[in-house]
Amino acid sequence: MIKLGKKEKSLLESSFKKKETKRELHYAVDAKTVRLLVKKGANVNAKDVEGYTALHLAVTEKRLEIVRELIKSGAEVNAEEYGNKCTPLHLACMIGEKEIVKELVKAGGEIEQADKFGMTAMDYAKNSKEVTEVLKKEIDRIEKLFMKG
Repeated sequence: MIKLGKKEKSLLESSFKKKETKRELHYAVDAKTVRLLVKKGANVNAKDVEGYTALHLAVTEKRLEIVRELIKSGAEVNAEEYGNKCTPLHLACMIGEKEIVKELVKAGGEIEQADKFGMTAMDYAKNSKEVTEVLKKEIDRIEKLFMKG
């Protein structure tokens, strides 16, 4: 049996943690669990090894209530994953989740933010008329604000 001092043990633990693929919020199955984990100190913007936050995963799993709770808890709606630089809004538009798109846009999701390939949320929304309409309404709203100012 090998004895480790406190310093060596903490190095071992931290290197193990870096290899973890998911964080506790990535496994949250409902909004109540998200609230509990955040209350206990879980980092709402922690990323896995691919750069996905819990918000990215909640979007791809079409978990509207978890998306709402993560946003309410301070999730970064414009966080980019490491590979393709996709944001939660890009993902929601890809899968055509109108209600999730509404929540992300309302929380400050950047419609014009491009991913690694130069694609924006509007580009990804083209397969869903409903999602395209949500984005167009938000763009119109923003343009009207600028016209007034």
